[in-house]
Amino acid sequence: MDLQLNTSADGTSTDIEGRKRADEAVRATERSLAAIINAIPTTAWSTRPDGYCDFLNQVWLDYAGMTAEQAQGWGWSEAIHPDDRKKLVEEWQSCLASGTPVDTEARIRRFDASYRWFLIRGNPLRDESGNILKWYGTCIDIEDRKRAEQDLRTITDAIRQSIVVLAPDGSTLYANQVALDRTGLTLGQANDHGFFTRVFHPDEADHLLAERQQGLSHGVPFELESRVRHRSGEYRWQLLQYNPLKDESEKIIRWYVTATDIDDRKRAEARVEQAYLRLAEAQRLSKTGSFITDLLADNHDWSEETFRIFEFDPSTKVTVRMIRDLVHPEDLPTFDAVIARGMGGTDVDFVFRIVLPRGSAKHIRGMARVMAQVGGHPLFIGALQDVTESKVAEEALDKARSELAHVARITTLNALTASIAHEINQPLSGIITNASTCLRMLNAEPPNIDGARETVRRTLRDGNRASDVITRLRTLFSKKEFTLEPLDLNEAIREVIALSLSDLQRNRVVLRSELSEDLPSVIGDRIQLQQVTLNLLRNASDAMVTVDDRPRQLLIRTQREGDDRVRLSVEDAGIGVGSQDLEKLFEAFYTTKNGGMGIGLSVSRSIIERHHGRLWAEPNDGPGVTFSFSIPCSIPWGLEGSPEHGAAVKSA
Repeated sequence: MDLQLNTSADGTSTDIEGRKRADEAVRATERSLAAIINAIPTTAWSTRPDGYCDFLNQVWLDYAGMTAEQAQGWGWSEAIHPDDRKKLVEEWQSCLASGTPVDTEARIRRFDASYRWFLIRGNPLRDESGNILKWYGTCIDIEDRKRAEQDLRTITDAIRQSIVVLAPDGSTLYANQVALDRTGLTLGQANDHGFFTRVFHPDEADHLLAERQQGLSHGVPFELESRVRHRSGEYRWQLLQYNPLKDESEKIIRWYVTATDIDDRKRAEARVEQAYLRLAEAQRLSKTGSFITDLLADNHDWSEETFRIFEFDPSTKVTVRMIRDLVHPEDLPTFDAVIARGMGGTDVDFVFRIVLPRGSAKHIRGMARVMAQVGGHPLFIGALQDVTESKVAEEALDKARSELAHVARITTLNALTASIAHEINQPLSGIITNASTCLRMLNAEPPNIDGARETVRRTLRDGNRASDVITRLRTLFSKKEFTLEPLDLNEAIREVIALSLSDLQRNRVVLRSELSEDLPSVIGDRIQLQQVTLNLLRNASDAMVTVDDRPRQLLIRTQREGDDRVRLSVEDAGIGVGSQDLEKLFEAFYTTKNGGMGIGLSVSRSIIERHHGRLWAEPNDGPGVTFSFSIPCSIPWGLEGSPEHGAAVKSA
C-alpha cells in the first residue's frame, strides 16, 4: 500500500515536472520566435482562433506607437483609419468564420498620427484534424504603390477613354472616372453579380461573359465588341481590348482593359453595308455593273453585277485579254480604240457586243472616267450596262417606226400624185416631141443630120430626166433599213423641191430657197431626211391654203449651226399655231388639219432624234410658223461599232 502511494506520488511529481519542462520549452520557443519575428523588418502578428490578437511584433508596435497591452485583443483596430475600420473588421470576421486566408488593404495610423496604406495578409495554422490553432499574418507597407496607383488614376482619369483594371480572376480593381461617368456605376457596383446584365445589352450579355471568361483563361490579349449601356440609357458599341500584365514567372497579376467607343464607326459600317446592298440590288435590277480599273497594270476591281454580265466566276482575276476574247469580231476595232484611249489617260465611252461561250450575244454600253493618278497610272471608275433587252426592243421599235414612216411616205406621195404625174409627163412629152422632130429631119431631102443629132441629144436629156424622177420615186417608195451615210443635205433637199414644185405652184405657193454654199456634209439616212423635208414642205403649203390677203411665201433655208451641226428651216406665212399646240404637234395622232392623220410630225421627230438631232417649231415675228431640225455632221457617239456605223464607213 505504501509502495503504491509512493509510486503514485512519484508518478504525479514526474508528470508535473515533465509538463513544466514542456511548457518552459514552448515559452522558450515562443520567446525565441518572438525575438525572431521582432527582428524581421516588417510588421507581423498572430491571433487566437477566435481572432483575439495575442501578439504584435515590435515593428508594428513601434510604427503604431502603441504598447502590446494596448494593441492586444481588438485594441489594434484603434489604429485603423476610421473610413477603413468597419470594412476591415467585417472582412476579418468573415475570414474567421470561413477559415479563408486574409487578403485586404487598409490605412494604419503611424505614431505621428499620419496614415499609410498596408496590405494585410494572414493564414490559419491548423492541426492534423484541420482545426485552426492560430492565425499568423503580416502588414506590408504599400503606400508608395498606392500613391503610384493614385498618380495612375490621375493620369487615366484625364484620358478620355474608359480604362478598367481587373484582378486575375476578372474582378474589378479600378475603373477610371470616364468609365464610371459613362456607365453611371460606382467601383463597388462594377463587381456585383448583375454587372454584366446591367451594363451590357441583354442580347449580348451572356455570350459576352462566356467569351470574356474564355479570354481570361487563355492569358493572351483579346478583344470583344458589344453594346454598352450609358448613364443616359442609350446603348453604344464599344471595342473592349484586354491586355494582361505578368510578373517574372509569367503569372498574370493584372488585366488592363480599354473601352473605345466605336458606335459611330458601327453606324457608318451599317450605312455602308446598307448602301452596298441597295447598290448591288439596284445594279442587279438595272443590269448595271461598276468597276475600278488600272489599264496599264491590268488590274480590275469589278462589282458582282459586272461579273454576272460577263458571266465570269467572281474569283477570276480579270484581264483585258479575257474581255477582248469575248468581244464580237466586228466590234474589236472599236474596243481596241477605246482601250488605247484609256491607256492614254482619256475618259472613254464605249458600245460593243460580247459573244458568250454558249453562243448568245450581249450589247454592252458604258463609260469610264479618270478618278486619280496612282504611280503614274490613270485609275478609272466606270459603269457598264447590259442593254441587250433594250437593244432588241429598240430594233423592234425601229422596225415599227420604219413601217410607219413608209406608210407616211406613201400617204404623202399619194397626195403628190398630180405633181409627180406632171414631173414625169413633162419629159415624156418632150421625148415624144423630140422623136417626131427627129423623124421629120431624117425624112427631109436632104436629111438634116445635124438637126436630128441635136434633137436626139434633147431626147436623151428628157429621158434621163424622166428616169431620175422615177428613180427618186422608187427610192422614196422603197422600204429599207435605217442607214447612215455621208450626204450632201442641199442636194437631197433639191430633189425634194423638184418633186414638190408642181404641187406648190398649183397651190399658188411661192418657194424661195437659201441653201448655204459652205454647208458641210452630214451623216444620215438620205431617204428619211428627205421624208422629213417633204413633210415639212407639205405642212407649210397646207398652212397657207386659206391665206388670200398676203403672198403665200415659203422659205427653205440651210445653214451651219456651231462647228459640228447643220440646221434646216422651213418658214411659212400661214395661219400659224397657238402656243399651247406647239409641243402637241409632235404627238402621235394629234393634228390641226381636217382629215389629217397626225403621224407626219411624230414620225419626223423620231427620225431626227434617231439622227441624234432635234426637231422643233416656233412662231414667226409675223404670220406663220418656222419648223426646224438640227443634226450633227459627224457620226454620233454610241453608233460606233453598230451596223449603222459600218454602213456609213463603207459609204465613206
